[in-house]
Amino acid sequence: MTLYLAGSVLAFVRHPIYGLMTYVGVFYLNPPMRWWGAGLPDLRWAVVASMVTLAAVLLRKEKCNNIPIMRHGIMYLMIAFLLWIGIQSVWALDQDMHQEMISMYLKFMIVIFLIYQCVDTELHLKMFLWAHVIGCFTLGWIAYTSYTGGRFEGFDAPGLAEANSGAMQLVTAAFFGASLFLAANTRAKIVLAGLLAFVANAIITTQSRSGFLSLGLGGLVFNFFSPPRYKKLIRVLSVLGIAAMLAITTDAYWARMRSLEHAGEKVEGVDTGEGRIVLVKAQWLMFKDYPFGCGHRCTAVLSPRYLDDSQLTGAAGQDRVRSSHNTFMSLVVEHGIFGAMFYFVYLLWVLSSLRKFSKAFRNSEGFMATLLPAIAAVAVAMTLGDMFVDYLTFEMRIWIMAILMVLVSMATKSLQLAVEERTRSGNFGPRIVPALSSDRLRAGN
Repeated sequence: MTLYLAGSVLAFVRHPIYGLMTYVGVFYLNPPMRWWGAGLPDLRWAVVASMVTLAAVLLRKEKCNNIPIMRHGIMYLMIAFLLWIGIQSVWALDQDMHQEMISMYLKFMIVIFLIYQCVDTELHLKMFLWAHVIGCFTLGWIAYTSYTGGRFEGFDAPGLAEANSGAMQLVTAAFFGASLFLAANTRAKIVLAGLLAFVANAIITTQSRSGFLSLGLGGLVFNFFSPPRYKKLIRVLSVLGIAAMLAITTDAYWARMRSLEHAGEKVEGVDTGEGRIVLVKAQWLMFKDYPFGCGHRCTAVLSPRYLDDSQLTGAAGQDRVRSSHNTFMSLVVEHGIFGAMFYFVYLLWVLSSLRKFSKAFRNSEGFMATLLPAIAAVAVAMTLGDMFVDYLTFEMRIWIMAILMVLVSMATKSLQLAVEERTRSGNFGPRIVPALSSDRLRAGN
């Protein structure tokens, strides 16, 4: 409670970033779901934190250092998608769930705005990522103190109650934490090593196959995009990280991971994910019958009509349904042709944003160079995870989108300053983008 109040006050007297960090803290701690939450006032803690941060942003005297938010094309795509799901309200099959999605995406638009307005310097970006890593450490601590075997699904944070989503959240913290580690001083490195150890352990407890694949592929991407200065160190740390993960894994964990070898084939007594392939085929039939979509979570509504009862979930005597396990197919079925277009345009924007950021900072020095492999790894990990889990309402995706917008803003200003420096010096030879500190970025605005 003290930290909550302190963050809210500092949002006004220092900078709105403290309000944003308070929001992140509430996201992970989630007071209503904790045993100690019963002694606190009955508030919508996250909503209050976001409104405090929004007020601090609007009352802020100094102008945000980022370029105007509407210069990012992804904002128009998000607005168009929000309008589309509003139109779908006319024919959505599950009106309650569809209205909930509209409310959620309105909230997401506010979250994007807050992150973009608050994270406008390299220092603020570090603060936000530290808050994220520490938040995932709290999830790791919960797993460490509560895990009793099987698949751990007790994180009790918004949207993270299921093992796969919890694993993906932790995977993003592993990569961002690695970038912070590379740029940190010795004391901070020791702290981060301790935090990431709990994060790694929590990933193992989820026994998530999508988390395992995302972490593995993301790790390869992290190594590929690593700055030349850090390549050897990153490879050594990668080997040590793999060794540490192997040391804490169990036979039960590897038994589940080995089921990936069957690639969805039907094997008696083994969960190979075969049911998900059957579901995707059924979803394609749903799309052909509802080309403009049938509203949020309509896959579950329609599943009894398109799937055999053996493929449905739920206790006997209750409504047995099957929810989507693929983000793209969720968009195709539930939001139709426009939903599919939204996903492809989103992926193109991610690739374009990574290219702009890489162009500006890949050969530079400092934190921004170390952040490139992390943001690339997270983007790839999330895309891979989309193939196995429905992350359509996963808030971490919104955070990543906002971070990418911030990075593109910084990259744009970096390139502009580089051109201005070349023009002033009269040097029109091969361009070398300088490493820019937060102060220089602010001065170039």
